[in-house]
Parts: sequence; C-alpha cells; structure tokens
Amino acid sequence: NNAAKAGKQLAEAMQVEGITVETGDVEETVETNGTVISGEQKMIFSPVNATVETADFEVGSLVKAGTQLVTFNLKDLEEQNQKAELTVRSNELGYQDSVSQANKAASRLADAKNKAAQLQAQVSAKEQEVQNLTNAIAGAASAQEESRKQEEQKAKEQISSLEQQVKSANKEMDAAKKAYDKAVTEQQTAQVNFDAAAAAAQDNPQALDTAREKLNKANKSLTDAKSAYEAKQQAADSLQQQLSALQGTPQGLTEEVTGESDLQQKLQTAQSELAELKANLESQKAVAEGDSGAMSSAAREQMQTNTNLAELESKSLEELIAEGKKGISAEFDGVISDKQIVEGAMVTQGMQLFTLQSIEDVNVEVTLSKNVYAKVKEGQKAEISLAGETYQGTVERISRIATSGAAGTNQAAVASASIMATIHIDNPDENIFLGVDAKVTIQAAEANDVIILPTEAVNIGKDGTFCWVSKDGVLTKRSITTGVTSDEYAEITQGVDEGEVVIPDPGNHEEGDAITVESALDDAAESASDDAAESASDDAAESE
Repeated sequence: NNAAKAGKQLAEAMQVEGITVETGDVEETVETNGTVISGEQKMIFSPVNATVETADFEVGSLVKAGTQLVTFNLKDLEEQNQKAELTVRSNELGYQDSVSQANKAASRLADAKNKAAQLQAQVSAKEQEVQNLTNAIAGAASAQEESRKQEEQKAKEQISSLEQQVKSANKEMDAAKKAYDKAVTEQQTAQVNFDAAAAAAQDNPQALDTAREKLNKANKSLTDAKSAYEAKQQAADSLQQQLSALQGTPQGLTEEVTGESDLQQKLQTAQSELAELKANLESQKAVAEGDSGAMSSAAREQMQTNTNLAELESKSLEELIAEGKKGISAEFDGVISDKQIVEGAMVTQGMQLFTLQSIEDVNVEVTLSKNVYAKVKEGQKAEISLAGETYQGTVERISRIATSGAAGTNQAAVASASIMATIHIDNPDENIFLGVDAKVTIQAAEANDVIILPTEAVNIGKDGTFCWVSKDGVLTKRSITTGVTSDEYAEITQGVDEGEVVIPDPGNHEEGDAITVESALDDAAESASDDAAESASDDAAESE
C-alpha cells in the first residue's frame, strides 16, 4: 500500500497538463479612443448686398440637404436692376449691331494676317528648296553647300531680326495696354460722376452737361485706347507667328543628290507647289490689307455706352438678383457650427454667414501609440462605438509625422510620441454627434485556418519566443515564431505542427525534467483509474 501511494505521488509529481496544437482563425485588433469630426465643412458667404429676411437656425442645428436656411429681401437690388434695364434697352439695337460687325471684321482680319504670315514662311521655305534643287542639278556641290550655309545664316539673321521686332512690339503692346487700362479707369470715373450729376440734375443742370461732356470724351478715349491696344496686340501676334513659322522651317537640303532625273522631278514638284503657295499668299494679303470694317464714330459711341451699361449694370445685377432669389440652402446633411447673421441684418457680398459641417462624411480622429501604430494600415476596417451605437469604419489616413504628448483620451498615446490617424465612418446616420468621444477597434490583421496556440502557452525569453513541449517524456523548450496575435490566441508560423502537444504551464518543472503529460479532458478519467488502482492495492495488502 505504501509503495503504491509513493508511486502515485511520484506519478502525480511528474504530471503536467498539455494541449493539442490545432488550427483556427485569429484576429489582431488595436483599440483606441478618438474624437468624432466632420470630413467636410463649408463656410457659406453672402452672394448679394441685401437684408436677411429669414435665418431660422442656430449653432448646433441639424439640417437636411436642400433645406433653405437663408432668404434675402431684394427690394433695393431689384430697383437698381430696373433702372439699368431701362438704360440698356435704349441702346440695345445699336450695341448689338456694332459688336457683331466689329467682331466679324476683327476675326476676318486676324485670320487673314495669321494665314498670310504662315504662307510667307512656307513660301520662303519652298523658295529655298527650289534654290537648293537648282544648285544640285547644276552640279555645284560646293556652291550649294555655301548657299546652304548662307541661307542658314540668313535665317538666323531673320530670326534675330524678328525676335527684336517681337520684343519691340511686346513693349509697345504693354504700353498700349497701360494706356487702355488708364482710359478704362478714367471712363469709369466719368461714368460715376455723370450718374451723380444725373441724380442731382434738378439742382445743378450745368454740372450734368459738364459731366456728360467729360463722359463722352472719356468714352472716345477708351475706344481709341482699346483700338490702339488691339492693333499692337495683333501686330505682336503676327510677328510671333512669323518667328515661330521661321524657327520651325528646316533650312537647306537634308538629302544627298541621288540622280539628275530624280532631282528634276523634285524641282518641278517644288516649283509647282511654290507657285500655288504664292497665289494663296497674295490672296490672303489682299484680304489682310483690305477694309478692316471700321465702325463709324456714332457706332463707336454706341458700343462704348452700351458695353459699359450692359456689363457693369444689367448683367451683373440680374445675376445677383437670381442668386439672391434662390437664397441659401444646405448642400448636404449637416450641423451648423458657426452663425454670424440675424434676421433683419444687412449683409454685403462675400460676407461670411455661417459654417455647415457634414454628417454624411464623418470621421473619427484617433491617436496611435508607438507600440501599435505600425500594425495599422490605410484601408483596414474598424468598429466605432459612440452614444450606445455601433458603426463600421475604414482607416482613411495615417499621419506621417509623430506628435509628442498628443491630446486625446488614449493615455498610451499621450504618454509618448504618437501618430494621428483618421477613421472614416462608412455608415453614418442622424444619431452621430460631432465633437464627442468614440471608442475605436481597428481590425489590424487576420489569419484564417492557421496553427494557433493560446497566448498563455507562448513565452518570451532573452533568446526569443518559445513554448514548452514533451520530447520522449522530457520537458523541452521549443523556439517558435509568432504571427498575428489577439488577446486569446497567437498564430504560430514556425516551431510546432498541428497535432503536437504543448504544455502551457510546466509548474515547478525545469527543462530536462521527466514529465507525464495529460490532457485536461482526460483528468476525470485518469483520476477514476487511479482510485481503482489504489483500491485494488489495498485489497491485496489486507488479503496478505
């Protein structure tokens, strides 16, 4: 009986619990906290100078896309527009006729000059080609080479000359532009003075006559300055086109003489093409040097007056009124985060009215500690919990700059340098509040149908990661390599195979000790067997 008990105690001392290595799925997550922010916000500005008629919303209000938020009282603006329409109507027919004729004439003249410049360059190139062919046929190879060099030099000189002309023409065009801009300013000043005199005409009719005379002079000066500027601009463009055509034209022959008959054929073809080019050039020159379709002085005055009235008053006022009538509506579902207007207040064009932050495009901004940020990648899925609701999200952006002592509720991130990340909420709804805290669980990595071990069976020593196994009844340390790790399981990529038995807790045993491995599932059965053996031993002792 004593020997049986001693044997049992020895067996029990050698026993350790083992688990069988299996395959399964493991998911690694990163948990952190963050702040809910809008992914899109828009500051809204006033499109008109008007009085705010309605602005029925407050900071923090939830608004739907398409909801009208602001309406305007446009009485003053509409009265100004009616005055402008009456002024424009009195000169409308003359304005349309003048502009139409001027545009057609300018287009026709510019097109003819452009074509003439291009044809001139082509004629020069073709003449050079004919000359080169003629020299080749005459057998004057050396003379032909010298001629080619001379033509290249001539082309360079022409290019140099044209470059100087272009430079000079650009200076003249700049001067004409300054004169034109000055004339525009003086005409606008004269127009303002005239409008002021017209408003006070009953009190000072003489001032109205003086203002009208100055306006007429300013209008004429503006027309002359504009015509001069357009002429300088066309001249500069024409010279630039000639220069570009000449620079793009190959000079001289690029092929060796291959036979007199072949050269004669080429010469005849080139001469025929040259004749056709010259005929086209003369035709375009005739158009370019013909009547420019200049308008009469009366037509010029009509165009000046009508252009200013139409562009500065009618068109702009109509567009502003149209914008004002539409009011301002929410472009997307969102929350008002800033309001700077009240009903009855006067607002000016471009004045900031309020700010709308989207709840359709919503993110959570989180901080990641140095221990976990390397596990998080853009595109990973996440689960967001806030105000008792759960949402699905995607890692949208990870900052590439670490921040020391970052603000937030993630204490690990606050304690040391951390990385900011943005999680996009994929399924936002009206229950989301901006600026609140949210708990975020990021699905950092996942491995399916792989060898796994419970995390308590995985140990880390000075030589790396290992686990305990029984080899021929002896406790043995086995080096392993882990992969994806969760709170409960770790993926084992190297070191153990499916079906092997691993010992999570060797107890007081050391490496090299003899052990007996039992499965946790077999504890009850082994205990019953031990009880039966002890009973049998006791019976035998009593019998003796």
